[in-house]
Amino acid sequence: MQSIYNRDLSLGLEGKYLKVAEKIQPKSSILEIGCNTGYFSRSLIKCGHEVLGIELDQDAAQIAISNGVNVICGSIEENSLIKSINQKFDVILMMDVLEHCVHPSEVLKSLQKNIKPNGKIIITGPNVAYWAVRKDLLLGRWNYTDSGVMDRTHLHFYTASTWQSLIENSGYKISLMEGAEGMIPLQTKLLKCRIPESLVKSLLNLALEKMPELFTIVFLIEAVLK
Repeated sequence: MQSIYNRDLSLGLEGKYLKVAEKIQPKSSILEIGCNTGYFSRSLIKCGHEVLGIELDQDAAQIAISNGVNVICGSIEENSLIKSINQKFDVILMMDVLEHCVHPSEVLKSLQKNIKPNGKIIITGPNVAYWAVRKDLLLGRWNYTDSGVMDRTHLHFYTASTWQSLIENSGYKISLMEGAEGMIPLQTKLLKCRIPESLVKSLLNLALEKMPELFTIVFLIEAVLK
């Protein structure tokens, strides 16, 4: 599993990882749920944060541990695991995790005890209303993939409004919701035609600002306790 979800961030942060990192105050304590091989944890530690990871996949967890990340191996849906964590954190980070959980609302509720009074949760998750998925539906296609929005291991599929409902119904107030990653139609072809990358990026940012429900691939959500 770690070979699918592992990322190489050695050249620096970009995309959703950069946007998440920018949302975290200096020297924060972070609980990263679904840390995989610790590739993002290591970047956060280098930035001066204190990180505790939770990872279900044993092989991935061992790689993270061997690279100096403090990791608990187990499922976030195990009550005993959550109860064993007595520490409170500035940030609880769940990047592309909740859509894999059987009971995501129960996970969110169980984590409330681990958030500091001024702390927050940061979530990233896919948008099933992304334009390319809509196009496939119009053509009668619903094809699972090994990763991305249509990852075959996703147990739930969310739009902007259903992400909001999940989080708010679990005892949180959303303070920010934005597109962390997206794409406009023909973006790859525009770049191949030597359209300036800065112009394409500006078009994408405008699309994400005006119609995030349509052009967002991955949402970034910040929320605090109600």
